[in-house]
Amino acid sequence: MMAEKTLEGKRAVVTGGSSGIGAAIAVRFASAGADIWVAGGSSREGLQKSIDACAAHGVKAGGDLYDLSTGRNAAGLVKEGAEFLGGLDILVNSAGTRNLSAFVDIEDDAIDLLFEVNAKAAFYASREAARIMVPQGSGNILMIGSDAGEHGTPNFSLYGVTKAAMHALTKNLAIELGPSGLRVNCMAMGPTRSGRVKELLDNDPEFYKSRINKVPIRDFGDPEDIAETALFIVSPANKFMSGAIVMIDGGITAG
Repeated sequence: MMAEKTLEGKRAVVTGGSSGIGAAIAVRFASAGADIWVAGGSSREGLQKSIDACAAHGVKAGGDLYDLSTGRNAAGLVKEGAEFLGGLDILVNSAGTRNLSAFVDIEDDAIDLLFEVNAKAAFYASREAARIMVPQGSGNILMIGSDAGEHGTPNFSLYGVTKAAMHALTKNLAIELGPSGLRVNCMAMGPTRSGRVKELLDNDPEFYKSRINKVPIRDFGDPEDIAETALFIVSPANKFMSGAIVMIDGGITAG
């Protein structure tokens, strides 16, 4: 575990922060001293739980619910967060949704939804964050991608393509924004005990078997462990990393 208060005085907006990986990252950043704006999806209860958990560390914490099925709403999310925090040093694009249908069965509405939430929202949020960070000459943008954005898997085509868009955005922004003092990185997770995947792992033996046999270390990720990696990536101790797609997948993509 990293030293305490690594992010003292920093201001962070975390999307998808009312549950799962996003919530774990928000709370871990708060424990390291960052003030937090939590952007949730549909659960007011989950949002408040995350805000309260962040505030318990003695930092300024607030948040609201946002409908990212219209990706453009992510720009307002960042603006509101920066206004509440008095500025912005870190953006974590963790909001996301999945569709695990066979390619020929994917509905038009699902295509629109995943591109809006997973790809377009991250684009709009990152653009708004950059408009704040570039003039100040510093900032961190962290994408939450997926191993599915780096290799093919049956029934993951739609999800994987939208995550691959985030990976490409990471590399392009790292090149373009680096001279202005910004770092842009991405964490690409394998199967993690979070959200819908946790439900499938816990309740669908066939899904569990199909996934665990593909993980070389024969285990799944936990949100809290991933949050530790996220903290290192945005910390001052890691100032030379930018444009990286950090694989956190138990070795799946090593082959």
